[in-house]
Amino acid sequence: MLLGHVKIFNSLANTLKYIAIMRNRLFIPFLFLLLLSASSLISRTPASILSSETKEFSLSEIIDLGLKHNPLISAKWNEAEARKASYQASKRLFNPDLEYHRGRAKSWDNTIERNTEGLSLSQYLENPFKRHYRVQVYEKDWKAAEFSYYMLTLDVIFEIKHLFHRILLLISKREMAQKNLDSIQKIHGLIEKRAKLGEVKELEAIKLYVETLKAQNELNRIQTDLLLAKENLNKFLGNALPPDFSVKGALTYSSLGLEEAPLVQNALLSHPRIKEKETRLEQAKSNLSYVKWLRLPDFRLSGFHHKELDGRNTGIAISLDIPLWNFRSNEIREAENLYMKEDDELRALQMELTTEIKSMLNQLRLSEQNLNIYHQGLLKQAEESLKISEVSYTQGEISLIDYLDSQRTYFSILNDYQDSLFKWNADKAALEKAIGEGLK
Repeated sequence: MLLGHVKIFNSLANTLKYIAIMRNRLFIPFLFLLLLSASSLISRTPASILSSETKEFSLSEIIDLGLKHNPLISAKWNEAEARKASYQASKRLFNPDLEYHRGRAKSWDNTIERNTEGLSLSQYLENPFKRHYRVQVYEKDWKAAEFSYYMLTLDVIFEIKHLFHRILLLISKREMAQKNLDSIQKIHGLIEKRAKLGEVKELEAIKLYVETLKAQNELNRIQTDLLLAKENLNKFLGNALPPDFSVKGALTYSSLGLEEAPLVQNALLSHPRIKEKETRLEQAKSNLSYVKWLRLPDFRLSGFHHKELDGRNTGIAISLDIPLWNFRSNEIREAENLYMKEDDELRALQMELTTEIKSMLNQLRLSEQNLNIYHQGLLKQAEESLKISEVSYTQGEISLIDYLDSQRTYFSILNDYQDSLFKWNADKAALEKAIGEGLK
């Protein structure tokens, strides 16, 4: 009896041990699958969610995001890579042709009947000069696509800077609108108390209340414009930013002291638009040389081994095309005209770029002159005038209309100053795009 209980106990212990082993064996694959699913989920997480910890972005950070996530940049890069692949493929030799045939032949008197077969291998031999210019055509096409990519990056950077500076402008105007609202509300509170005491007319308190509503509406409008500007910037970046992002920085100004001649000279030598057009001109020249070399025939070398009715035939053969019906005259004329077209477009682009740089530089200098007017004392005088009018109005020395005019003048000057700052930064970005590089 006791022996039976011992056997049952041992059997139960072995069963529990087996269950524990199987649980451990099943837990490890389950844990592996869980970790794999988590890593896959993280890899599919949008960039905007991964970057949600960073709420403030500087201009350089936003430019980096734009160059990474803008779909036009990606498309242009893929185009350049496709042109590069075509160039690399053009350098490879043509594949040989292999031919095999099998048949059955009879003699004319039908006395002999035998299976026949043959094998031949041929290789196209391209003229080395023609091959050289053909490869050059593909190479220049690739280089031109790369310069087009660099030009698009300049366009994207310019657009990002314009949108970024617009956000900074609206942030500054929001702060000024809030300051204006707080100032009017403060004066309105004081006048409202004085109106209750009978020191001033109640009509003045009502007028100040209307001005408070106007200031609140202006603040609401600016906040709406700011939200739209941030949304436009995020869309341009491919929604790479979190929805509640903010920007770091402020609209700044510093005199650059630029000279016209060095800017024009450097741009004509290194601007991506100029380099792309020069490369297209070189491509057209290589294509012209390639078409001219098409007049000379190419060769095809082949070796064969045939088993024929009356024996075997082994040997080599060479063939070429004869330019009998088409001597490539029209093709050459077409290539010459395309070359002259590219040359004319290059000279036109040089004149256009020179005019654009001069115009953008003059615009930047004009913006600097406008800002100097504010820095030479206009801002300080406007602020002192507002303080004097506030004190004078609270003491009853000036009327409500005079105070409101003084306040409108002050905030109008501040708004114009911020607009001038934005204009200077926008003109600077436009000049950087025109010369093809940044200004320090």
